[in-house]
Amino acid sequence: MHSVLARLLAASVLVALCSITATAWLAAQSTSTSIRQELGAALAADAATYRSLVTFAVEHRDWTGVTLPGGNRRLILTTPDREVIADTGTDLDPAQLPATPSSVINPLELDLVQAQDAPADRIDARVTGPFRLTERERGSLAQDAELYTVRCLGPAEEQPVPTTAWGRPIVNVNRTEPAPTGPACIEAQERLSTLTSGESAALNELGVLVNDCLRQRGLPAEQIKMNASWQPVSSNADCLASARRTQLQPYVAPPALLFVTDAAGRTTQATVVRFDVGRIVLVAAVVLVLTVGVSVVVALRMTRPLRTLTAAAERMRDGADAQVDIRSRSEIGQLARAFNDMAAHRARTDAQRKAMTSDISHELRNPLGTIRSWLEGARDGVVELDRTTLSSLLDEALVLQHLIDDLQDLALADAGELRLHPSEVDLRELFDQLVAAHPGLVATGGGVVHADPVRLRQVLTNLVTNAVRHTPAGGTVALSVVDGRITVSDTGSGIAAEDLPHVFDRFWRADPSRARDTGGSGLGLAIVHALVSAHGGTITVESELGRGTTFTITLPAR
Repeated sequence: MHSVLARLLAASVLVALCSITATAWLAAQSTSTSIRQELGAALAADAATYRSLVTFAVEHRDWTGVTLPGGNRRLILTTPDREVIADTGTDLDPAQLPATPSSVINPLELDLVQAQDAPADRIDARVTGPFRLTERERGSLAQDAELYTVRCLGPAEEQPVPTTAWGRPIVNVNRTEPAPTGPACIEAQERLSTLTSGESAALNELGVLVNDCLRQRGLPAEQIKMNASWQPVSSNADCLASARRTQLQPYVAPPALLFVTDAAGRTTQATVVRFDVGRIVLVAAVVLVLTVGVSVVVALRMTRPLRTLTAAAERMRDGADAQVDIRSRSEIGQLARAFNDMAAHRARTDAQRKAMTSDISHELRNPLGTIRSWLEGARDGVVELDRTTLSSLLDEALVLQHLIDDLQDLALADAGELRLHPSEVDLRELFDQLVAAHPGLVATGGGVVHADPVRLRQVLTNLVTNAVRHTPAGGTVALSVVDGRITVSDTGSGIAAEDLPHVFDRFWRADPSRARDTGGSGLGLAIVHALVSAHGGTITVESELGRGTTFTITLPAR
């Protein structure tokens, strides 16, 4: 019991600790998630402002003329040194600005929160710098692209021609295949696959910057080239991005800091949530104490019936009364009821065992005593073993043999080793044999059943013999077949209602004196029940005290 109680308490404490920990963790996670969602919503509301400011920085080389959108929020744009560039409010005290701005406006280093579709180097693709073509170069290359794709490659190759951010058409010139015929096509192909002087100078400048970065890192120099989409490529992406920022810096507005405040001018800052660890521990301790207290009460209530059952089991071991008084409807109550049933069954079994031992002793004592006394008298010369005496001794030996055969049949039936040899049995023929052996027996009906003929004759013989024994002179014993069921009925003394449940018990007899003239060993009906069950059939009994008894046998169809 102590082990069960300890396990229940340990399980309760573990569940309480896990529940407290999980609840605290979920509360912290929910609060943090809510804060992040609110901050995300605020940043999403500022996304349009961020994009418009980045566009202005791409298109201008300084912040002159920049305007900020109005609304219920105050927007402040400053230089990295906190000098105000633009402000939607008035009377700003730079000391009130928080240490961290809402976002940094820099097209050469985009904010990944606001510009989630930014390229890997975080440089706005619209910034072209020295690579930008003149209007004349754009027009000329556009004409070459139209000539090359429409007239030189043929209508089958006609499709929209993409362009770079600085205006160069991106035409796939495959030099591994024969060049298009005609001088105009060859010249257009050459111009479309060759950098202009401005592009060449810009690429050379970029190459110098990249090689400077590589040299500072102790890496070998390399030549920067353009890929098929006319984008510069390098084996070192970091140096290429750094070189591009250096090259493009003069062509965009310098970085600026954007601050967002409320309408009253109070700056908005990230909310920091602090959890009071002491209070959490205190609450956890209170909950844990309550949990342990409730668990102790529940565990004691649960283990008390178990202790009662244990004491009852110990009483059962000592042979005393083992009934328990537990009226609960729970599983423990069901266990108690099952225990009481088991104890009652054990008591009945023990009583039956004792009664059977006594009955077997009684059944064996009489014939053995008779045989012994006659044999001792013959040995001492007191009794002469004539034919009559030998017949009496043989009858006693047959009684012993019959008892032993009955016990063996029951043992085989209990072990499931009772062998049957079923065949077609003519009931009319079997009834005639029984009538010949028992004068006065009335047999009607007939038919054919599938059964072991020897065992079926044994069953009916036991029933008929039992009926004849308990039917006085002038009474009737009938054997018949009704609706496929075999019945054996008599008009004898009958069986009391309280005795009917025991008629198939071993060594049970209505006459407890066990006088030889009122019945046999008490095994006949038990054997009948075992043999019928071995055939897969059933046997029932109906009786009324003083009016007779009817046994009904139902055998399964073949």
